[in-house]
Amino acid sequence: MHKWILTWSLPTLFYRSYFYIIFLVGALSLACNDMNPEQMATNVNCSSPERHTRSYDYMEGGDLRVRRLFCRTQWYVKIDKRGKIKGGRDLNSNYSILEIRTVAVGIVAIKGVASEYFLAMNKSGKLYGKKVCNEDCNFVELIQENHYNTYASANWTHKGKEMYIALKQNGAPKRGQKTSKEDTSSHFLPFTIS
Repeated sequence: MHKWILTWSLPTLFYRSYFYIIFLVGALSLACNDMNPEQMATNVNCSSPERHTRSYDYMEGGDLRVRRLFCRTQWYVKIDKRGKIKGGRDLNSNYSILEIRTVAVGIVAIKGVASEYFLAMNKSGKLYGKKVCNEDCNFVELIQENHYNTYASANWTHKGKEMYIALKQNGAPKRGQKTSKEDTSSHFLPFTIS
Protein backbone atom coordinates (compact mmCIF):
# COMPACT_ATOMS: atom_id res chain seq x y z
CA MET A 1 0.00 0.00 0.00
CA HIS A 2 2.79 2.43 0.81
CA LYS A 3 4.35 1.71 -2.57
CA TRP A 4 1.17 2.76 -4.37
CA ILE A 5 0.95 6.08 -2.44
CA LEU A 6 4.59 6.89 -3.17
CA THR A 7 4.27 6.25 -6.92
CA TRP A 8 1.06 8.22 -7.08
CA SER A 9 2.33 11.22 -5.01
CA LEU A 10 5.65 11.67 -6.81
CA PRO A 11 4.25 12.49 -10.29
CA THR A 12 1.70 14.81 -8.69
CA LEU A 13 4.49 16.62 -6.90
CA PHE A 14 6.41 17.09 -10.18
CA TYR A 15 3.32 18.33 -12.00
CA ARG A 16 2.72 20.92 -9.29
CA SER A 17 6.35 22.12 -9.60
CA TYR A 18 5.95 22.47 -13.36
CA PHE A 19 2.72 24.37 -12.85
CA TYR A 20 4.44 26.87 -10.51
CA ILE A 21 7.36 27.36 -12.91
CA ILE A 22 5.02 27.97 -15.86
CA PHE A 23 3.00 30.38 -13.74
CA LEU A 24 6.12 32.36 -12.72
CA VAL A 25 7.44 32.56 -16.29
CA GLY A 26 4.04 33.74 -17.53
CA ALA A 27 3.82 36.38 -14.79
CA LEU A 28 7.31 37.62 -15.64
CA SER A 29 6.52 37.87 -19.34
CA LEU A 30 3.32 39.80 -18.60
CA ALA A 31 5.23 42.21 -16.36
CA CYS A 32 7.85 42.78 -19.06
CA ASN A 33 5.38 43.30 -21.91
CA ASP A 34 4.75 46.94 -21.05
CA MET A 35 8.49 47.74 -20.72
CA ASN A 36 10.64 49.18 -23.47
CA PRO A 37 13.88 47.31 -24.37
CA GLU A 38 16.04 49.64 -22.26
CA GLN A 39 13.88 49.03 -19.18
CA MET A 40 13.94 45.28 -19.77
CA ALA A 41 17.75 45.25 -20.02
CA THR A 42 17.97 47.28 -16.83
CA ASN A 43 15.55 44.93 -15.08
CA VAL A 44 17.44 41.80 -16.19
CA ASN A 45 20.81 43.28 -15.10
CA CYS A 46 19.38 44.05 -11.66
CA SER A 47 20.53 47.66 -11.83
CA SER A 48 18.89 50.92 -12.61
CA PRO A 49 20.43 53.87 -14.42
CA GLU A 50 19.84 56.02 -11.35
CA ARG A 51 21.68 53.64 -9.02
CA HIS A 52 24.56 53.19 -11.48
CA THR A 53 24.99 56.94 -11.95
CA ARG A 54 24.75 57.58 -8.23
CA SER A 55 27.45 55.01 -7.50
CA TYR A 56 30.05 56.59 -9.79
CA ASP A 57 29.28 60.33 -9.49
CA TYR A 58 32.19 60.92 -7.14
CA MET A 59 34.61 59.33 -9.61
CA GLU A 60 33.91 61.83 -12.38
CA GLY A 61 35.08 65.14 -10.99
CA GLY A 62 33.06 65.08 -7.79
CA ASP A 63 35.63 63.50 -5.43
CA LEU A 64 38.10 66.00 -4.01
CA ARG A 65 40.56 65.03 -1.29
CA VAL A 66 42.92 67.47 0.42
CA ARG A 67 46.10 65.60 1.38
CA ARG A 68 49.85 65.72 1.81
CA LEU A 69 51.65 63.08 -0.28
CA PHE A 70 54.38 61.53 1.86
CA CYS A 71 57.03 59.59 -0.06
CA ARG A 72 58.82 56.54 1.35
CA THR A 73 62.04 58.54 0.90
CA GLN A 74 60.76 60.72 3.80
CA TRP A 75 59.71 63.79 1.76
CA TYR A 76 56.38 65.51 1.16
CA VAL A 77 55.56 66.50 -2.42
CA LYS A 78 55.67 70.31 -2.73
CA ILE A 79 54.54 72.53 -5.58
CA ASP A 80 56.04 75.99 -4.94
CA LYS A 81 54.74 79.41 -6.04
CA ARG A 82 56.65 79.14 -9.37
CA GLY A 83 55.30 75.63 -10.09
CA LYS A 84 58.54 73.83 -9.23
CA ILE A 85 58.10 70.29 -7.91
CA LYS A 86 60.34 69.15 -5.04
CA GLY A 87 60.33 67.38 -1.72
CA GLY A 88 59.89 69.21 1.57
CA ARG A 89 59.88 68.24 5.23
CA ASP A 90 58.21 71.31 6.73
CA LEU A 91 54.72 70.36 7.89
CA ASN A 92 53.83 74.05 8.27
CA SER A 93 54.40 74.71 4.55
CA ASN A 94 51.17 75.34 2.64
CA TYR A 95 52.94 74.31 -0.58
CA SER A 96 52.77 70.64 0.42
CA ILE A 97 48.96 70.74 0.78
CA LEU A 98 47.50 69.16 -2.35
CA GLU A 99 44.04 68.67 -3.82
CA ILE A 100 43.65 65.22 -5.34
CA ARG A 101 40.67 65.30 -7.67
CA THR A 102 39.24 62.26 -9.44
CA VAL A 103 38.76 63.07 -13.13
CA ALA A 104 37.81 59.54 -14.31
CA VAL A 105 37.68 56.07 -12.82
CA GLY A 106 41.15 55.49 -11.31
CA ILE A 107 42.60 58.72 -12.74
CA VAL A 108 43.40 61.79 -10.64
CA ALA A 109 44.72 65.33 -11.08
CA ILE A 110 46.88 66.77 -8.29
CA LYS A 111 46.86 70.52 -7.60
CA GLY A 112 48.83 72.59 -5.10
CA VAL A 113 46.39 74.52 -2.90
CA ALA A 114 48.71 77.48 -2.20
CA SER A 115 50.48 77.64 -5.57
CA GLU A 116 47.42 76.77 -7.71
CA TYR A 117 49.67 74.76 -10.04
CA PHE A 118 48.78 71.26 -11.21
CA LEU A 119 51.39 68.51 -10.96
CA ALA A 120 52.22 67.44 -14.52
CA MET A 121 54.60 65.08 -16.33
CA ASN A 122 55.86 65.69 -19.85
CA LYS A 123 56.76 63.16 -22.54
CA SER A 124 60.36 62.82 -21.26
CA GLY A 125 59.17 62.06 -17.71
CA LYS A 126 60.00 65.44 -16.16
CA LEU A 127 57.69 66.67 -13.38
CA TYR A 128 56.60 70.31 -13.59
CA GLY A 129 53.80 72.62 -12.49
CA LYS A 130 51.07 73.69 -14.91
CA LYS A 131 48.46 76.41 -14.34
CA VAL A 132 45.84 74.84 -16.62
CA CYS A 133 44.97 71.15 -16.26
CA ASN A 134 45.40 69.00 -19.38
CA GLU A 135 46.35 65.39 -20.25
CA ASP A 136 49.85 65.85 -18.77
CA CYS A 137 48.20 66.37 -15.35
CA ASN A 138 46.35 63.03 -15.30
CA PHE A 139 47.79 60.20 -13.22
CA VAL A 140 46.64 56.63 -12.63
CA GLU A 141 46.32 56.18 -8.86
CA LEU A 142 46.87 52.62 -7.62
CA ILE A 143 47.13 51.16 -4.13
CA GLN A 144 49.98 48.65 -4.13
CA GLU A 145 50.23 45.44 -2.08
CA ASN A 146 52.28 47.26 0.59
CA HIS A 147 49.41 49.78 1.02
CA TYR A 148 51.35 52.67 -0.56
CA ASN A 149 49.90 54.58 -3.50
CA THR A 150 51.63 55.01 -6.85
CA TYR A 151 50.85 57.67 -9.43
CA ALA A 152 51.70 56.79 -13.04
CA SER A 153 51.26 59.18 -15.94
CA ALA A 154 47.98 58.41 -17.69
CA ASN A 155 49.25 60.04 -20.89
CA TRP A 156 52.91 59.04 -21.27
CA THR A 157 55.00 55.87 -21.15
CA HIS A 158 58.67 55.22 -21.89
CA LYS A 159 59.34 52.21 -24.13
CA GLY A 160 56.00 50.74 -23.06
CA LYS A 161 56.73 51.12 -19.32
CA GLU A 162 54.75 53.38 -17.04
CA MET A 163 56.38 56.53 -15.67
CA TYR A 164 55.68 57.35 -12.01
CA ILE A 165 55.80 60.39 -9.76
CA ALA A 166 58.88 59.83 -7.58
CA LEU A 167 61.16 61.73 -5.18
CA LYS A 168 64.84 60.84 -4.76
CA GLN A 169 66.57 60.47 -1.39
CA ASN A 170 67.54 64.19 -1.52
CA GLY A 171 63.94 65.29 -2.26
CA ALA A 172 64.53 66.10 -5.93
CA PRO A 173 61.96 64.77 -8.42
CA LYS A 174 63.05 61.65 -10.28
CA ARG A 175 62.62 61.39 -14.03
CA GLY A 176 59.70 59.15 -14.93
CA GLN A 177 61.88 57.09 -17.28
CA LYS A 178 63.95 55.91 -14.29
CA THR A 179 61.01 54.89 -12.11
CA SER A 180 59.10 51.68 -11.52
CA LYS A 181 56.21 50.67 -9.28
CA GLU A 182 58.61 48.61 -7.13
CA ASP A 183 60.88 51.60 -6.50
CA THR A 184 60.43 53.05 -2.97
CA SER A 185 60.83 56.57 -4.38
CA SER A 186 57.50 56.16 -6.20
CA HIS A 187 55.53 55.01 -3.12
CA PHE A 188 53.35 57.58 -1.37
CA LEU A 189 51.00 57.78 1.58
CA PRO A 190 48.24 60.38 1.23
CA PHE A 191 48.00 61.96 4.71
CA THR A 192 44.92 63.91 5.71
CA ILE A 193 45.40 67.51 6.79
CA SER A 194 44.94 67.96 10.54
